[in-house]
Amino acid sequence: MAEKEVPLSALDAGELELFIQSMTSWPIEAIGNQAWTDWHIRLQKLNQQAVLEASTMQEELTKETLISYGKLPNLVYEVICIQVWRLKIYPQIMKLEPAPANTFGIYMVLYHEAAAVGLLETVLFHEDGAQCISEVVIDLLNYAVDQLTALVALINKGYLKPVTAKELDCETTPEELERQKNDLQFDISMRCISIVRYIAEHMEVAGVGASISTNLYKTFDVPSILCHLLQLEPWKKVNDNGDLQIFNFGRWSKPSADDLSQLHRSEAQLWLCLRQLLLEPRLSHYYTIDECRRSAFCALQAKLSDAVLDQVPPLGDLKMFLCRLAVGDYSSLHTRTNGVKNPGCTLIEVVPQIKEKYLKEVHKKTKTLAKAQLDHFNMDGSDASRNMAKKLLESYTSDAALALDSGGAKCAKCGDKASKKCSRCKTEWYCGRECQVKQWPKHKDICDQFAKLCV
Repeated sequence: MAEKEVPLSALDAGELELFIQSMTSWPIEAIGNQAWTDWHIRLQKLNQQAVLEASTMQEELTKETLISYGKLPNLVYEVICIQVWRLKIYPQIMKLEPAPANTFGIYMVLYHEAAAVGLLETVLFHEDGAQCISEVVIDLLNYAVDQLTALVALINKGYLKPVTAKELDCETTPEELERQKNDLQFDISMRCISIVRYIAEHMEVAGVGASISTNLYKTFDVPSILCHLLQLEPWKKVNDNGDLQIFNFGRWSKPSADDLSQLHRSEAQLWLCLRQLLLEPRLSHYYTIDECRRSAFCALQAKLSDAVLDQVPPLGDLKMFLCRLAVGDYSSLHTRTNGVKNPGCTLIEVVPQIKEKYLKEVHKKTKTLAKAQLDHFNMDGSDASRNMAKKLLESYTSDAALALDSGGAKCAKCGDKASKKCSRCKTEWYCGRECQVKQWPKHKDICDQFAKLCV
């Protein structure tokens, strides 16, 4: 009798409940110390486990345990904590040490935010996840919309433009770190598209529908942001060889035939979120469709082709709405304010508080905190720092992490399936020697750092 195949797991027996029970909100001053680094590794493993469960149709124990212990709000605190660190402490660190010899610790903190956002994205797909974060949902919405506007800003600064190997080879250490920061910002922003959609869909379940609507429609004008992103198509770009690449599983790769024929996941999320917002019954009370907005929305009609509608049938309702809007047949469209006599108002509005809390925590202390954290990041080659580096590398390059990367190792240069790993640092994969040589200028610095830390 054949043995039953054991599902791949990022966690050992008993770790799931232990890790989640011990979750807490960390102060900014703790970032980078030994205890916080241990927490970073646990968070990384929890994120990997949650994605494995969701993608392989296993029982979603990570989600259930997070909800049963009421720990999802801690993740919201975590992403906003790192956001404030990135905005306030990181610039001070770069001023104190413009060309750090070792960027591994700084990158770890930046990556921490991406791991927390990834876990939130996976769990909030479910309605009970939205219920669990009802007390902090406005804070999360504000954070997520910040990331969407950051995505637009990145694209406007030329993030999607091709970078040549020569340009990478000439990068200074600060420029390399800034590129890595932008790469993580892009990944976080793309994930926040899903988070905004889930909040919009579950606004009534979260218990503060009026405040969520006020933020979505009036404070941030999220429909217009989504419309702009659909026009920008940030999930695809052309590399320095003129080849098309698409963004999947946190990296750019050459699209397969199936990729080209299917709607990209991020594009589908944008469309579904826009559908939710424009067909929401609250729309007429909270949102004025003026001529500028009407023109932008109607320009999207051409993108809703038959092929798109075949893949996502609910978008048929959105196309009908846009067609009616184009000919002026929109509910109560008799005045310049959509016929809204008394635009929606919120008697008691829930306001975000977490970001303000962390900003107060670092007020007039940014230089002091930056100096203290630089000591944590400057790994001295001691046994303790080497052991910590090995633990971090194992969490980034484990079998579970590899399985999440679109089902297997991908070449760091071309995106094809890879079977060879860098023999020095053990962190990057290649399809062959040619791609490894081409990627070396980009990989050299981080490879040197990992090799020195782990020898």
